[in-house]
Amino acid sequence: MKHLITATILAAGFTATAHAQTFTAETGNPTGMTNLSTQVIANYSDIDMQINSGQTLTKACMNVATGKVDVAVCPPTAYNAMTRGAGPFKNNAEEAMAASENVRALYGFTNGIFHAIVRATSSIETFDDFAGRRVFTGPPAGAANAQAQSIIGASSGLVGGQDFEVVRLGWGAAIQAFQDNQFEAFMFPSAVGNAAIEQLGEIRLIDLPDSALDTDVWAKFSAGGSNTVGVIPAGTYSNVVNEGEVQGAENFMQTTVHKDMSDDDAYALTKAFWENLDKAKGDIRVLAPVSIENAFTGMSAKLHPGAMRYYEEVGVTIPDAVK
Repeated sequence: MKHLITATILAAGFTATAHAQTFTAETGNPTGMTNLSTQVIANYSDIDMQINSGQTLTKACMNVATGKVDVAVCPPTAYNAMTRGAGPFKNNAEEAMAASENVRALYGFTNGIFHAIVRATSSIETFDDFAGRRVFTGPPAGAANAQAQSIIGASSGLVGGQDFEVVRLGWGAAIQAFQDNQFEAFMFPSAVGNAAIEQLGEIRLIDLPDSALDTDVWAKFSAGGSNTVGVIPAGTYSNVVNEGEVQGAENFMQTTVHKDMSDDDAYALTKAFWENLDKAKGDIRVLAPVSIENAFTGMSAKLHPGAMRYYEEVGVTIPDAVK
């Protein structure tokens, strides 16, 4: 869904100069953190931003790298694949590798936890039970596919396309398809507390076993720090039948721009995000875990000099790896 959001709410103390231009941005799942985090800038600052949500983020990475959009959420793992011309970029490897040199980061944030969802009446109780089932793993060519299949593989040894049927749809279509019983397990990366999950009827969440963390698959999956372990607290959702907390794979995202964006614009966007975040948290509760202390967690692209200026100004230590 493409929509123009013109900011009308000014956060207290925000002093960035108003911009005559409208920034274009591409984000993922409309109800997820990639989109909600971008709305911090669009809805709570004086910067105009046109957000095109529901996009495949690997394509968003290429679009920001080639100047087709101003801002894109580019998953750290997708950016890494882009630099190698691997994975979803293998068919245009040389173009992708060259384009990756144009990508610069503004800030990182938690994307939430992969919720492994089945219906409450399902016989699926562990990842081992995914064998022979239809499992949604993400949009076609999206980074979520590889992540979801890595989680399943680390937890059970099962291989997508071999041991279970992989279902790929856009995020919006996937939610409707699950409600229509078109697949049995739903690997859904989501902010903890996302209201969209409570629209799915009675469900069970599949726990990430501790044994998964000792596998080579998990070691590869978590390399670089953008994927780690998180917890969905008991009682988070009214429609979840699990009695206790559920362990899941947490992943981090990065918001990126083209290297040729002016330092002033990159500075203003970065400042708009962090200095309006607390106000946005009052309206969007799932933003609660986002913190400037984790601004560089898993970040794989180098920081834009304009963003670096903001962090230096507020006294945040910048890791050498992203300078």
